[in-house]
Amino acid sequence: MNSTLLKGLRWAAIAIGVIGYSVLAHYSSATSAATTFPSLGVAVSLAPSLAILLMLAWRSPRRLLMSLACAGIGVLLWMFWGALERNFNWVYFLQHAGTNVMLAAVFGVTLSADKQPLCTRFAEAVHGAVAPDVARYTRHVTLAWTLFFLAVSLTSTLLFLFAPIEVWSIFANFLSFPLILLMFVAEYLVRLRMLPNMEKHSIKDSMLAYWKTPVAPRAHSAASPDSR
Repeated sequence: MNSTLLKGLRWAAIAIGVIGYSVLAHYSSATSAATTFPSLGVAVSLAPSLAILLMLAWRSPRRLLMSLACAGIGVLLWMFWGALERNFNWVYFLQHAGTNVMLAAVFGVTLSADKQPLCTRFAEAVHGAVAPDVARYTRHVTLAWTLFFLAVSLTSTLLFLFAPIEVWSIFANFLSFPLILLMFVAEYLVRLRMLPNMEKHSIKDSMLAYWKTPVAPRAHSAASPDSR
């Protein structure tokens, strides 16, 4: 089996997993299953966080300590399972809104004067060293992504608090990812207009740069062009 086929199968499995989780999350939170089978809602709502915790425990050099921490969390979940069954929609909400706030912070913190904007770093990953006009543009794109994630989080909060749970679930489970894809497309079209002479790269290249580039804030080097 060649590498291209393996890569295709891996991405297909990821897509199936994401779609499957969204469908299951909607079913467990916004249908009769929310009252008839609340344990499913608890399990599905906690699954992403627990999966990340287990992965970190497995990869940690202090695996025994992390395993004990996981066991402690398991005991706490067992003790408060009843309360979680009555409130698991809050777990879904905090996970969705909190993730978007975290992403807004990851982008926004790089807009400070002593940091390199995150989208500038992504551009360097694709194009190499960037010109001052590109640096200014990518700074604005970093701000746009910051505001985008804040808007998604705010919308999620308003829908969760004031709209039927079915409406919130459709937004959180089925619209959030397409909105991110739409944001990539919109940025690509704006880039073609604002930077017509810039070397052309596909939307896929941009997405891969976002995926592969470390997001830890990085200070400007002395040789970096002023992007402000």
